[in-house]
Amino acid sequence: MIDNGHIGDLAGPYAVGACSPDEEMAVAEHVSSCPACATEIDTLSRTAELIGEAAARPPSPGLRSRVLAAAFTARPGRSEVRRLSDIYRTQVAELDRLLADLPPTQWQNPCQTHSSVRAMLLHLTENDRQVAATAGVGARAGASDVRASWRTQALAISETVGRAGGDLMERDVRLAGRRAVRRPMREALIQRGFETWIHAEDVRVVLELPPQRPDGRQIADIVGFALPLLPAAMAAAGNGRAIRLVLTGDGGRTDVVGDGDVVAEISLPAERFCRLLAGRLTPDATGAEIGGDTVAARGFLTVAATMGCD
Repeated sequence: MIDNGHIGDLAGPYAVGACSPDEEMAVAEHVSSCPACATEIDTLSRTAELIGEAAARPPSPGLRSRVLAAAFTARPGRSEVRRLSDIYRTQVAELDRLLADLPPTQWQNPCQTHSSVRAMLLHLTENDRQVAATAGVGARAGASDVRASWRTQALAISETVGRAGGDLMERDVRLAGRRAVRRPMREALIQRGFETWIHAEDVRVVLELPPQRPDGRQIADIVGFALPLLPAAMAAAGNGRAIRLVLTGDGGRTDVVGDGDVVAEISLPAERFCRLLAGRLTPDATGAEIGGDTVAARGFLTVAATMGCD
């Protein structure tokens, strides 16, 4: 305020443009006839400019994109939630279509690691239940009709998660599989789509149908879901050496898995890597090209083959 003929503590705010309109008008009127206050404001204004020039730093290249990517990774947008939900729903519809074509006598046929198709579907329904419980989806159809029970629960998961916001996608869920791992709902939903696709492939074998490749974005999701889980699995198996993994084709990418110096490079199609993760291909059957330490590379492939849900 203006006191004792001078502007006093308004000099600083005026110099940096922080006065209210009334204060700015009063100060401007005062300094027009007060050389001392005009000199003080001029000095403060120059100082403020020098501080701004010294402190200002241009952002590093790519900073904005990195910050946005981190934000979207931490909190999936609604379109991303819907995309993952739609992928899961598509795989549910495909498996249901295959089951509808399965003659009653073939429901008791062995199905990969399971004693029968029926046993496989009961297993899948139980794995889905972890996600259903976290999403607030209750038990639906009776267990007497295993196909209806599985389908109703799976579609309810897809619908509930698809309508939910980012908060649900951040909730931790216990993943299916041999290891007790908890990850955000987003990753659990990717795993549900992954397992549903793999079991549809199992039914294709029973029906003597050719395999079906998933969409490239789903392959990329599965790879992105699995890679962060591999270092801990490798360490637990006593195989913690770093591997450069080159995945080719749709959904492919190149990553170093593990810490330290890279001792081997493995190259194979991303789709075949997904089948390896599911335990549907042995390391030898992947057709992987290996360079460097073959023992470490084969150890990595052996661990990767244990990452499925069976």
